[in-house]
This record gives sequence, structure tokens and C-alpha cells, in this order.
Amino acid sequence: MAGTRAEPVSPLEEPLEVPAKRRRGWWIPGVLLLVALLAFVFSRHAEEKQFLELLRQARPAWLLVAVAFQVGTYLCVAAIWWVVLHRARLRVSLWALARLSLMKLAFDQVIPTGGVGGSVLVGRGLRREGASPGTAAGAVLLTVLCFYIAQALGVGASLFFLWRESELNEWIPWLVTGFGALAVVIPLAILWVTRHREWTPGRFTKRIPSLGTMLKAIAEVPPGMLLDPGLLVRGVVLQLGVYALDAATLGAMLRAMGQEVPMSTVIVAFMVASMAETVSIIPGGVGTYEAVSVGMLNLLGVPVEAALAGTMLLRGFTLWLPLLPGLYLLRRILRHRPVTGGQTG
Repeated sequence: MAGTRAEPVSPLEEPLEVPAKRRRGWWIPGVLLLVALLAFVFSRHAEEKQFLELLRQARPAWLLVAVAFQVGTYLCVAAIWWVVLHRARLRVSLWALARLSLMKLAFDQVIPTGGVGGSVLVGRGLRREGASPGTAAGAVLLTVLCFYIAQALGVGASLFFLWRESELNEWIPWLVTGFGALAVVIPLAILWVTRHREWTPGRFTKRIPSLGTMLKAIAEVPPGMLLDPGLLVRGVVLQLGVYALDAATLGAMLRAMGQEVPMSTVIVAFMVASMAETVSIIPGGVGTYEAVSVGMLNLLGVPVEAALAGTMLLRGFTLWLPLLPGLYLLRRILRHRPVTGGQTG
């Protein structure tokens, strides 16, 4: 397993880059948008009272169900990496990989790098589990590909539902255009770089922390890994599982407040809001996600106060609560120097 000969340091083992202070202000627009949304609802006294009453009457049993759903999402993400490591004949605990997915969420929410920094962190974590640089980078990139493929499938199904119900708004095509560009450009760019390993990243990569590191790591991915049908199918199914469990979490939040909303409505609202989060430049889609989720749920017949309460509870469970254990684990792992040994090849 551990090599004894001197080897060049893998790009995944280079120090993680932290963005300049000016980039940390990317949170501000999202916070302002979220405050504006809350102010809009609370400005209408009746809905403010109903919103607070719904939160007071929330049934704890459904909140526990939501916790179980969220644990399942981390296991699904971890399972994608586990499948890749299993292909490389490495035995790794699924729970250890789930902790890694929790750390990635914390890193991506605290440090705005468009998810790149968190991906490098995952690569380093997989290296510690014994994966070669190529296998670690391949696992990270496969996750990105599966994310966009699965989201495109979910968004496509949601748009068909909205079209069938004659509920397509004029702003949805703008979201679809932005998402469609990302869903095509990013996977194609990844595949292009894996086929042109001699390509050298330009100065533009320095504008996004850790992007240069990630691009250099792509060159180490084993040929054919990212287009392996077995890996892609299993990865997409697991990523769809993440979306299904997240949507089920939103449904559980609404049930906790006594709202029996059809699952089709919950899934469509969740997928459209997730699409808005993907195209948003704000870390975590703060403000953007909440506004779109509340708007879609209300459009599909859910009272605005219930839509807001359900969305805020969902974001608390998927974004804010995981930050505490995630940051704790992240602090521990960043204290240690990366391991340079591991599987070769």
C-alpha cells in the first residue's frame, strides 16, 4: 500500500487555498435576499402569526424522520466514492466517507470556491484512505458528472410536470437556460481535460481558489474511468437518491406542520429551487433557494406561510445544522499534514 520511493507531490496534496477577504462578501446578497423574503411575509400580520403558529405546532416525530432522511443523503454521496474505491480494490468504511461528505458541505458553505475547494478536500480525504491520486481525483470528478446528470434528469421531469399542469412561469426559462449551460459546459470541460492531459491551465485558474489544483489532478485520472457505464449508472442512481431524500425531507417538514402536500408538488418545488441554487453565485444559494422554493410551493397551492416555514426548516436541517459537526471534523483534518503514500497507479 504505502510507497517507499520518492515521488512528486500529488496536486491533491498541495495546501488548500483560502479565498481573499473580498470574496467572503459573496454571502451578503444572499443574506439580504433572505431578509427581504422574511420581511415580505412578516409585513402581512396574519401570515406572520400563522407562520409562528405553524412552527410552534411542529410535530417532533416528523422532524426525526427528516433527520433520518438527511443521514441517508450523506450515505448516498459516500456510496458514490465507495463504489469508485471498491473498483480500485480498496476497502473503506462507508461511515468514514459519510463524514468526509459532511466536511465537504461545511467547507463549501464557509469558503466560497464554487465547490472546487471542497472537492480538493474530498480528494485529500480519499488519499488518506489509501486511494491513488488518480483514483481519488476520479471519484471526485465522477461525483460532479453524476450531480449534473441526475439534476438534469430531475429538472427535466419537473419541467414536464409544470408544462402538463400549465404552471410554467416566465422566469423559469431563464433559470433553465443558466442551468442548461452549466450542465453541459462543466461535464464537457471535465471530459475534455481528461482527454487533453498535456493542456496547461492559464492564469484565469488563479481567480478561483484550488481550481488550478483540481485541473492538475484531472490529468491523473485513469483513462476510461469517467466514462465507465457501470460507475456512471450507479453514481447517477445514488445522486438521484440524494435528491429524493432531500425532497422527502421537505415533505416531512410540511407534514410536521400538518400540511399534506402531494409528493409530486414537493419534488417539483425542490428541484426547481435546487436548479436556482446551482446557477446562483452565492455560497449555498442562500436567499435564492429560499425565495424560489417558497414561490414554487405557493404557486402549486401551498399557503405561503407553510411554504416558508417548511423551506426554512429544510434549510436548517440541510445547511445550517450540519455546519457544526462539519466544521469540527474539518478543523481536525486540516490540523494534520496530508499523507503522501497510498495506492500507486
